[in-house]
Amino acid sequence: MMLPFVHRLRGVRRPLDPAGNNNETGASSKEEAKTSENDTYYPSCYDVLKVRYLLQHIWKWKRDSEELFPCELVDMIVDAADYWATSESSLEGETTIRKDQDQVLLTTVPLCYAVETLRSDSPQVLPHRGAHPCRKIMFTISAHDQGWGGGARNKGPYDGSFTWFDTQIIHSAQKPPPPREEPIQEKQRAHFESGDPLLLPSAHKLQSNRTADKNTQLHRITWHYLDDIPSDSSEAEEIENSQGRGRATLDGSQVRALEVGDAIQIWGRARFGGWINHVERVVVRVFWAV
Repeated sequence: MMLPFVHRLRGVRRPLDPAGNNNETGASSKEEAKTSENDTYYPSCYDVLKVRYLLQHIWKWKRDSEELFPCELVDMIVDAADYWATSESSLEGETTIRKDQDQVLLTTVPLCYAVETLRSDSPQVLPHRGAHPCRKIMFTISAHDQGWGGGARNKGPYDGSFTWFDTQIIHSAQKPPPPREEPIQEKQRAHFESGDPLLLPSAHKLQSNRTADKNTQLHRITWHYLDDIPSDSSEAEEIENSQGRGRATLDGSQVRALEVGDAIQIWGRARFGGWINHVERVVVRVFWAV
């Protein structure tokens, strides 16, 4: 029974990008991204539990002893190997976001919940380790702006970009919304006033589009629980200018703070006349410790 399992452990895994972000241009990069994702092996909860069982018992089997390998050391081995359970949420097909027409592009599966049970009265919690089990979040975004406009871009290719993406944490997302006597009439905001925190891209943005570039950009962004780049550092400033990421998203705090049941919403935004956020694809994969 162990042979198929051993074979699965030898599956292909994507090497991590040291910079935490990988930007590519053009339609071919989108197809390559899909191919790469299809070729990547992501373990299930059951896979991780089997590996943990083997690691704990191999000590007993090899030493002919009743003593199991310590759980703390198993945790360290599994985390060092990035061998975590995952869930994926995706948006396929083009979405166009014009001036001040902010839009939720997708909401991830609540952390550590089985997606097929979310509509039931008792959604199933999947195996996890600790109250803050999230270890890594991978974002893949294919998008571009209108292809013209913007300033001199003295700080890099993202300088002066007014099309971008934000994240929002939804707590206890596995719970159904409370019943309301009257339906909520959602109104589209027509204008963001000066001083509004959502008027311009902030240090907490997920990703900006390249400024005035009509070619589709493929952005791969990775948040890791061990990230530790302070937002006020020169390294954070360099990443923000060269990669278009928010400088306040580089310290890993967003990942470490996620709790079981939390979900992540991805917002697409555009500001000022003529600016258009052309979104072609968004994929979010969330990893958690078991």
